[in-house]
Amino acid sequence: MEFSPPGITDGIRHPATQPKRILVIDDDPCVGAAIGAILAGFNYETVHESRAYAGIQTLRQSVFDVVMIDIFLPGLSGLDAIGYVRSGSSIPIIAMSGFRLRSSIEPVDYLGMATQRGATLCMRKPFRPAQLIEAVDSSGSLRPPIKSPIC
Repeated sequence: MEFSPPGITDGIRHPATQPKRILVIDDDPCVGAAIGAILAGFNYETVHESRAYAGIQTLRQSVFDVVMIDIFLPGLSGLDAIGYVRSGSSIPIIAMSGFRLRSSIEPVDYLGMATQRGATLCMRKPFRPAQLIEAVDSSGSLRPPIKSPIC
């Protein structure tokens, strides 16, 4: 018997039969639109929110399969929102950031901090469409990390 990953037959990747719903929380509307356009081609439905608090409210009011969240957001940060979502849900969370601290003696690992707070996966922006699809596809089979005390 030959193994074929889900959604791939005869070497061709076919869209999922039931669309996954992805909540994208990013203050850059271009990022939200790009993620939505890429995922729409693979039968994913996206909802975009530009602030963490609005994203948390949307998550409370509807069902999603994955949350994608930027680390740096106006108002409530993505890191704080990850902790808040994780405290009440096991939904996969993909943390995103394009920020790199260049002038610090000891660089801060914000994506590492996101993992400590409960992010399932982390992605550095910019990412390629194939990386996005792979992250969203695999996030459903991953469990959130076990929380360790943050010192």
